[in-house]
Amino acid sequence: MSEANAMTFPLTVALLTYNRSHYLRESLSAILSQSYRDFELLVLDNGSTDDTPQTVLGFNDARIRYVRNAPGGSPNFNALSAIWIARGNRLLITHDDDIMEPDMLERQMALIAARPELTAVWTNKSIIDENGVVVQPWFTPPGDNRIFEQGEFIARASEENLWHPPSSLIFNPRLLASASFLRESYNQGALVLHQRKSTEGSSDLIAPALMNLKGPVAFLNAPLLRYRQHAAQETHHVHLAHAALYSFQALRSLVRRTSYRGEYEPMFDAQIARFEAQDLVIHAEKPVLDRVMLKRLISLLHRGSAKITANPRAGQPLLPLIVLLMQVGGGEAACRVLNAIEAPTAHAPRSMRGLYHWAECRRAGRNIFSGLAPQTNVVILGSVLVSALLVNEAREAGANVVCCLDSNITRQGRTWLGVPIMPPSWLVSRDIPVDMIVLSAERDHEEELEELIRRHDAVTPIVIWKALVETASLSHISMRGESAK
Repeated sequence: MSEANAMTFPLTVALLTYNRSHYLRESLSAILSQSYRDFELLVLDNGSTDDTPQTVLGFNDARIRYVRNAPGGSPNFNALSAIWIARGNRLLITHDDDIMEPDMLERQMALIAARPELTAVWTNKSIIDENGVVVQPWFTPPGDNRIFEQGEFIARASEENLWHPPSSLIFNPRLLASASFLRESYNQGALVLHQRKSTEGSSDLIAPALMNLKGPVAFLNAPLLRYRQHAAQETHHVHLAHAALYSFQALRSLVRRTSYRGEYEPMFDAQIARFEAQDLVIHAEKPVLDRVMLKRLISLLHRGSAKITANPRAGQPLLPLIVLLMQVGGGEAACRVLNAIEAPTAHAPRSMRGLYHWAECRRAGRNIFSGLAPQTNVVILGSVLVSALLVNEAREAGANVVCCLDSNITRQGRTWLGVPIMPPSWLVSRDIPVDMIVLSAERDHEEELEELIRRHDAVTPIVIWKALVETASLSHISMRGESAK
């Protein structure tokens, strides 16, 4: 082995790219201009057919290693191959459409130098659109940095929204390379990496969780990466119910190897049941769920809540399923589980509090769309589980659900719950009047979703489902107060 090949670095930055030279140039410039400079830059090209090679080779910097993989490989292979060929003691796998702030690497490596026991460090992000315009200044609300002790991140992932786009994650590649679910074999000289199930689209929890199995991990709550959202992202092409389901199954297997097993395994059981229910519902084409589907949903509710006595919070991930069952004829089973669930505190995410109050409204016979005029034309952004609750609720209130909008191309063109699924661009060409667009996202910041709608429709009122629930819930509380008098 030559001296050059034997050289090691404190850090390898692996930049994954494929046919996006228009973004790649800006991403490369931001990496090479970092205030921290002691790293190799491994550019992994997944067989691009545009001018990506010329773009990379146009940068005259000795830190660059350009590796062009054969065409036809998967994005997973491109990413995982970085683990085997990186020469850095730490590794960051980033993407050609995201942009680092100038001091991102410096701040992360400084924390690692101060706390060398950290197995991974990642950062907050801002969100930019396809043109680089900031649509949200942060991904996670501003706050303190967080250190998760060994096993703690894995446990917290069952009830906190810890998902982050992975492009800022610096980790110890030797620990990830030894993970049991990555098995290597050689087929005619080529490395083949096998994964039991694809978590693409929601696998960003897995890498920090594997690191956390070995030691503490850290989150820098500063928006040090500009995360680009655009139509060509892989997350718009994958089956997100399966991705989340397989991720939670993997996390459950990991939490069993930690001291948090007793408290948090029931949380993962509930999350798994919730996403299995979502997987059933997103394939339902008819407006009304049949009796077979109803029985399967009730069975999932029982399975997901089986260990709820060990942790009363464990039922909270089941709240979307509870609301659904209250809408479609499974209210008795749903209410029994609801009675055993610990109510979310004021510090819980707004979406979790909203789902709990929605269930309480359903139990009291209230509909969150009760204030709508009959035959109001409603469009719902999204076509997963909370969207199904909104479709059912709006119909029950006498509204006309025109369609669901979804940027995931695997969903577009289908009929779901008797409603067509259309791309957001449908708003431009529609020939039907729309009175209201309802956002179904469970995340507690919808600014980028509103920006997506406003690209295609500048005037139709946009409503967040949580606001509808809060209005209905306050009305219910007020009515109870009046009746008590």
